[in-house]
Amino acid sequence: MREQWLESLPIRGVIKTEPLLRGVANNVYKITTTQAKYILKQFRFDHPYGLDREQEVRVQQQLAQYQLAPEVIHYDAPQGLVLQSFLDEPDLAHTKLPMADKLRELADVSAHIHRLSVDVPVWSLRERLQRYCLQLAEFDAERAQHFSTRLELFRKLLDSFAARPVFCHNDLGMHHIFITPTLRVIDWEYAGLGERYFDLANTMAVNELDLPQRNAFINAYESAAGFAVDRPTLENWRELVALVNQLWYELHHYLQRITD
Repeated sequence: MREQWLESLPIRGVIKTEPLLRGVANNVYKITTTQAKYILKQFRFDHPYGLDREQEVRVQQQLAQYQLAPEVIHYDAPQGLVLQSFLDEPDLAHTKLPMADKLRELADVSAHIHRLSVDVPVWSLRERLQRYCLQLAEFDAERAQHFSTRLELFRKLLDSFAARPVFCHNDLGMHHIFITPTLRVIDWEYAGLGERYFDLANTMAVNELDLPQRNAFINAYESAAGFAVDRPTLENWRELVALVNQLWYELHHYLQRITD
C-alpha cells in the first residue's frame, strides 16, 4: 500500500495494513487503527470491463441509506480509492448454517435487491460483451472472434435483456453477503438496472450450485419475490452466463499477466 494513500485518508492511528485481495479490477486492503478497522479498495482496470466507478460509489451510497451496503466513508476519484468499514462478522459462505439455510438467505437477499428502487441507468449486456471482445482482441484476435461468433447464437436473448428491468447485483456470491447483526452486501461494481434472469443465473454460477441446490434456491426465491420463475428461460440464461464467464476469465487471464 502506498504511503500517500494513508496520508490522504480521514483516519489516524494506523496500526497495521494488510492486503486481502490483488485482482484485476480491484486491490483490497484491511486497515487497522487504534479506533476501528476499515476496508480500502483501490480501483484498477475499469475500461476493459466497462466499469463506471462514479456510478458504483453513487449506488453504494444509496444502498447504505437502505442499510444494505457499508457506508462510503471516503472516496478519492483521482487516486481511485474507496474507504469503508470492515465487517467483522463472517460472510454467508463461511457461516456454520446448513446449506439449505444458506440458500434461503441467498434467495431472500436476491429478492430484496430486485425490489429496490435505485437511481441508476439500465446497462446493456450486449455493449458490455462487445467491450470484452474488443479488449480480448488486443491480446488474441482469433479467440475474440471465436467468442463473438458464439455470442451471436444468443442474439434473441441479448435483445430481450432488461425488457422488464429490476435492480441487480450481478455478482451475488455468498462471500459478498453478511447476515448479522444487520444484512450487508458488498462489491456492487457490476450492479445496475438489468435482467432478473441474468442475475439469478449469475448467482447460481458464482456460488457453483448443483442441480438440487439450484432448485432449492429458485423455490425459495419464488416464495420471497412473489415471482414465478420460468425454468426453461432460466436455463437459456444459464447457458449464456456460462459463456459470458468464459469470456470474462479469458480477458482476466491476459490482464492479470500484464499486471503481475
